Formats: sequence, structure tokens, C-alpha cells
Amino acid sequence: MAIQNPKTPEDIYYYMGRAMHYTYRFDEANQLFVEFNKIIGVKNAGRWGTPQLMEMCNNGKQYLDTTKLTSIKERTESAAYDFYNKYMFDNPNGKLLSMPDEIIKSAKASKDDGPTIFLSANGRVMYYSATHEATASRDIFRVEKDLDGNWGEPIALDKSVNGSQDELFPTCNNDGRILYFSSRGHSSTGGFDLFKSYYNTVTKTWSQPENMGSPYNSPDDDFCFVASTQEQKAYFTSQRETAPGTFTVYAMSYANTEDLPVAINGKFNCVGQPDLKSVHLIITRDGSQNIIADLMTNETNGAYAVELPGPGTYSFRVEAPGFQPHTEDIRFGEFSDNIYVQDIFLSKSVSGMEDLAIANRRLTESGFVDESLMAGIDDENDLSTSGVKYSEAQMAAMKASGYTPEMIAEAKENAKNKNANNANTSISNIMAMQQSGIQGSNEGLVFKVQIGAFRKHSREIVTQRLERKTDKTMLTSFDDLSWLRFFIGGENTYSSARNLRETLIQAGFEDAFIVAFNKNKPMKLNQAIQLVANSNDND
Repeated sequence: MAIQNPKTPEDIYYYMGRAMHYTYRFDEANQLFVEFNKIIGVKNAGRWGTPQLMEMCNNGKQYLDTTKLTSIKERTESAAYDFYNKYMFDNPNGKLLSMPDEIIKSAKASKDDGPTIFLSANGRVMYYSATHEATASRDIFRVEKDLDGNWGEPIALDKSVNGSQDELFPTCNNDGRILYFSSRGHSSTGGFDLFKSYYNTVTKTWSQPENMGSPYNSPDDDFCFVASTQEQKAYFTSQRETAPGTFTVYAMSYANTEDLPVAINGKFNCVGQPDLKSVHLIITRDGSQNIIADLMTNETNGAYAVELPGPGTYSFRVEAPGFQPHTEDIRFGEFSDNIYVQDIFLSKSVSGMEDLAIANRRLTESGFVDESLMAGIDDENDLSTSGVKYSEAQMAAMKASGYTPEMIAEAKENAKNKNANNANTSISNIMAMQQSGIQGSNEGLVFKVQIGAFRKHSREIVTQRLERKTDKTMLTSFDDLSWLRFFIGGENTYSSARNLRETLIQAGFEDAFIVAFNKNKPMKLNQAIQLVANSNDND
């Protein structure tokens, strides 16, 4: 063998080690790296990266199992710049927002480093990777909508995910709580490996990233895992088995077995005593005396957050000063996105009658108070003019959420006949307009972020190329006869649009800027901001 010939250059041990590594012969690779380190000396080993390569080989022995490669059902070769178009889903867990060549040129972005954002299927969480000033490496950022439907500011994930190496291609499950990403760090088996991490909605922290193992990872670069819960199918892309400049897209069956907890973001309110915010909340499950959660609500705003161990019936016991303890049973069923918004209302009538009302809604659903989830309807007090009876606590809950019985009745009637043309009268849109202060003359006002403008291309061509990689639910266009403009989002508040623009810019859409529309017609941005401000002042 050439390696045994005394005239052979010493670095052959290094390259033979790399060859063994790529072919899953990890023990042999490590032996060759050890021999190479003896030749070059320990002080020079870091320059060649052999300590990291040896660690990757040890990780490969732990996480890679070539027998699992048989679970791959499809292999499709792709040009490196076009691999995501091979992901053929009807209902993916999210959508990649990227820029075709025309927009990349318009935005002065590099084609090799084109901007991408991944939007979760529920439309409330975005992830992207960008160079972080604090680390000088590419880190993952998260952007989330608040309960009023406004985008927050981009936040870099903590060090448990964003390590010293680049973190790329963040994607997620349909509610944004499971993050999938690629990194050369953590417990990589070689090149970029696929990892997943869980987001705790109470502590706002991430679990230690878990190597996804075979068949997703290999000693080569592996990235961009996207699944569909409904279709039980997943895609990922790799540079294994490919020539430079090409990738292979792999498809396989994927049954999401993650048992995510039921996440609750709640707020306590006391009707008639608005200053009472801090109460004792005890939660048990299925009639058991075992306490699942024992917490105090925030003394300033009554907020609380808790994660419950899966679907089931839970008893919520509320202990507030000046009131008798009250308990309400709530059933949480099987949903793919178990994130709920909860409102607890405690009230006392003039006659001393106490009432507890707990309203729950899934985060992806409209925000009206559903009477089927409320406690104790009072048959003697018909407080509604719509023919539906509500308790005092229910009425307080509706008032706190901005709804009247008439509005709920109207929204439910609209829901029976809703179609694409009357979507603006849905409950969720009514609530979004109320919460953002947009009423009356400016109810059709929205802020959008422009990402591209074209003169030379027809609408059909540009739209087709944009929609291949862009979430259609976020993309809109406007043709003013001289320019064809494309936009992302449709925000009811300027602050939400500003955060969305900041996200797009950080993700690589360098020329993104905010525009305003009133009833589908452009208007001056400063006038739109003033119109919303005036409306808020009048409320």
C-alpha cells in the first residue's frame, strides 16, 4: 500500500482518514488521524482540524446507522440553487420564503447567500439564519406574533442552539415549537448535520439540540429538513452521493411522534376589582390529587404561562383573596398544535354571588369568547339582546376581549356564509382591527413590506417565479401601470410592519421597506401612521 511506502507524503494519513470517515469506517479513520497527529505534532493538530474530525467520527459511531438508509423512498438530484423546489407537499409544516434570481438581483443580494425565512404552518412564528454581530457567525433568529397578531422583534436563540459554528436552514414543526436546523457544531457526525431542539413556552428556553441520526445525517453536509404532519412525509437535502454544485433531495415517510405538552398563555382578571391580579392557581389532572402545576399569576398584569403534560381533563383551582376557592374542569383534546390562550375571569355580583369563567381558544383560532367553554350560565339573567344567555362572568369576559353578544352573533352568522369575499368580516379580523385601534374610516388600512418591483417582466412570469418559493398567503402585488410591486404581510399596526421589515432585512431582503394601503389603494405612509394614531386617541 502507498501509505506504507516511506516516500509517501505524511499528509496521506490525513486524506486516507477523511476517506474512511466519508465511508462510515470511523474506527479506521480515527487510527489514521492519530498517526497523522504523531507526525505533525499536537500543536499543529488544530490547524488541520483533526481533533474535531475525530470527535465527528465518534459521533458517527453513536448516531449513524446505515441500515436505516433503506427507509428513504425517493432520491432526486437537483441544482444547488433549486433544491427546495423538489419538496412536493400539499400541507407542509411551514413554508420557505426565498427570492428567485430576479428579486435577488433587485435586492442586491448574493445568489449564493440568498435570503430565506421559514414561516410555521400556523403563520405565527418565523425563523431565519443571519450573521450575528455578537458571534461573527451565522446564528438563528426567531420572530413571533403576539396575541394581538402583531410581529415582535427578531430574537437570537440562546447559546444552547447558537454555538460557535454556523447554524443554517432553520425550519420547524407546524406550531413553531420544534426547531430543525443544520450545524457543523454540537454533536455533528461530519459537515453540516441536522438537529432538532424543543422550545419551552414557559421558560422561553431551548432544549439541548439532538442529533437526528440516520437516515437524515451522514459524514457529508445534510440540511433543510421539512415535514408534513398531515401527509406523514418529510424531505431533506444532502451533498452525499453528489458532485460539486449539485444536491440530492431525499423523501421518506415521517410520522411525527413528538408528544408536545399543552402550552397555555393566560391572564387572570377580577371583574369589579381590576387591581386584583395576583392569585394562586393550582392545576390537577383527570380527578387526581397530584398537582401538575402550582403557580401565582403576575401581580402587575395577571399573566401566567404553564405547560401541561398532554391532552386530558384538567381541574383549575383559583384561590383569590376575598373569594371562596373556585374550581373549573377544562378538557384539552388531541390537536397537532396544542397552544392555547386562556382567560380566567372571577366576579362577584352585588348580591354576593361569585362566579368563575375560564375561556380557552387555540392560538390558531379566532379570538372570540366561546360560550361553550364558559362556566355557569345564569338562566335568570338574560344579559344579551341576541337571544343567547350569558352569565355575569361571561359578559365580563366578552367586555374584556372587546366583544358584545351582538358582535358574536353577527360573526357567527357571517361564519355560516363566509367565503373568500367576506373574509374581512370574520371574527378574527374584527378582533384584529379592534385590538390595533383600526375602526371606522380606516378599517381597510394595512401596512405591508415591499420586497420587489419590476418593469420588464409580466405579472404572470414574476408571480409564478415568486410563488414557487414564497408563501402565497403572505404575498400580494400591486400594478400601478409603470411598476409591478410585490409585498409581504398585511399588518394592522405600523409597529408590526416595522418588526416584519427588520426581520426581512436581517434575513437578507436588504431593500425591504414599508408601504401603506387603504382599501387596497396605496396611500402615503405618514398619513397612514397619523390616521391610526388619531383613531387610537379617539378610543
